[in-house]
Amino acid sequence: PAGVYGVVSLILWSLMIVVSIKYAGFIMRAHNHGDGGIMALASLLQRHKVARGAVLVTLGIFGAALFFGDGMITPAISVLGSLQGLKVAAPELGHLVVPLTIAILIGLFLLQRWGSGTIGWLFGPVILVWFVTIGLLGLSQVVKDPAVLQGLSPTWGARFLAENGAAGYLTLGGVVLAVTGAETLYADRGHFGAAPIRLGWFAVALPALMLNYLGQAVLIQHDPSTARNPFYLMAPDWAQYPLLFLATAATIIASQAAISGSFSVARQAVQLGFLPRLAIRHPSKLEGQIYVPVVNWGLCIGVVALTLVFQSADRLGDIYGVAVTGTFILNTLLFLAVARFLWGTTKRRLAPIAVLFLTVEVTFFSANIAKIEHGAWLPLVIGLVLS
Repeated sequence: PAGVYGVVSLILWSLMIVVSIKYAGFIMRAHNHGDGGIMALASLLQRHKVARGAVLVTLGIFGAALFFGDGMITPAISVLGSLQGLKVAAPELGHLVVPLTIAILIGLFLLQRWGSGTIGWLFGPVILVWFVTIGLLGLSQVVKDPAVLQGLSPTWGARFLAENGAAGYLTLGGVVLAVTGAETLYADRGHFGAAPIRLGWFAVALPALMLNYLGQAVLIQHDPSTARNPFYLMAPDWAQYPLLFLATAATIIASQAAISGSFSVARQAVQLGFLPRLAIRHPSKLEGQIYVPVVNWGLCIGVVALTLVFQSADRLGDIYGVAVTGTFILNTLLFLAVARFLWGTTKRRLAPIAVLFLTVEVTFFSANIAKIEHGAWLPLVIGLVLS
């Protein structure tokens, strides 16, 4: 039980600190004419000519490049992860996971020219059903063993790290997968606005995710063999195919967030003069809705190649995390500079959040360093080349 409560505590408190407090709470307040993302912070610092601005903007460029590097992995790992449920529902069809993933991803990139508004209209209701479903799945397990609610306490996470030493520390390389979409959340600020993003997160996504992770913890505690795929094994047999279809639809829209975030970052880089002029189209009358063909097809090629090479969400998980946690750290540094130099926030008021965010993010980054020998060097190289 201590191991199960410890891991679920680490996941839930990572969601609280990184997503709820840092991104939805603090960083979402910083924007460049409505746009979010690390390039928006770099733009603010460059325009106001702050001290050491060149260094800070250079960090912003590198952070944006890392964002693109991980942006290639996000759609591949999301769709592959959802379709791996096919191996649970119908093991004899497991060989179809990779071809289906590639077909879905190419279809998603083809849809981009019509804008994220169209895709949101198609899949927005599905996402709502998705979060309600995963919340109820988790709740069905939690009511069987309410003691799992102890996992909401951060003391279990601290105890897990203390008792498991280096192995516990390296576990954070897996825990970080729960929060890797946070940078995309901020980068998509220009597409959707801060208020809808916060409402979606606090009212829908966060409660559903917390219930689902707690439910997985109950399942694993009572039957350790379910650790191979606790998410799908929480569902009764009759529900596994519907859940598979729902998960696939949900991960398509999750991938959409990464793609539209990449468009936003690219446009800001062009406006700042860090990228050559690119064709940027406005597929909708809604402000912020953009389509960047060269970024779209560059990402498409990268995503399909990664899917063909790695063929498994678990293997992609082994290379995921180093670049995105690097972006987290750089984003925090730039936000602190904006708060200090542009907003005039005192050092005394900034110190607590700087310590909180950087402690968590540097810990995540260092725990993911071990992944470099497994292939995590790839998004880092992509980031360096783009920089």
